[in-house]
Amino acid sequence: MSDQSGKAADGEAPGESDATDSGGIPTERSDRGSDRVTSDRGLTDFVRRAVSAGVGVAARSKDDIMRAAATEMRTWLDHLDINNEVVKALSKMVIEVKTEIRFRSTDDGKIVPETSNDVKIK
Repeated sequence: MSDQSGKAADGEAPGESDATDSGGIPTERSDRGSDRVTSDRGLTDFVRRAVSAGVGVAARSKDDIMRAAATEMRTWLDHLDINNEVVKALSKMVIEVKTEIRFRSTDDGKIVPETSNDVKIK
C-alpha cells in the first residue's frame, strides 16, 4: 500500500499492491495511481450483466405474450352468447329415455323394486 504522498509502503513497488475493491475483488494499482479491476472481474461482470439482461427480456416477453393471450380470450368470451349456443345444441338433439320398474317379492315377504334403464341420444 502507499501512503498519502504516493510512496509505496513496506518496500512495495507501485503496481504490486494486494488491494481489493469494495466487493473483495483483487485490484492492481497502476503507476498513475488509479485502481484497475483484474480481467477476471471484467469478464465475470460482463457475463453477469448479459445473463441478467437476457432473463429480463425473457420475463418481459412472457408477460407481453400472456397479456395478449388474456386480452384475446376475454374478447372472445365477451362476444360468446352461451345461452344461444346451448339452445342450438339442445334443439338438434333427441333424448329417448326408456325405464322399466318391476316389483318382486323376496323370501321374507317384502316387495323390492327392480329397475332397468336405457338412454339413447340421437
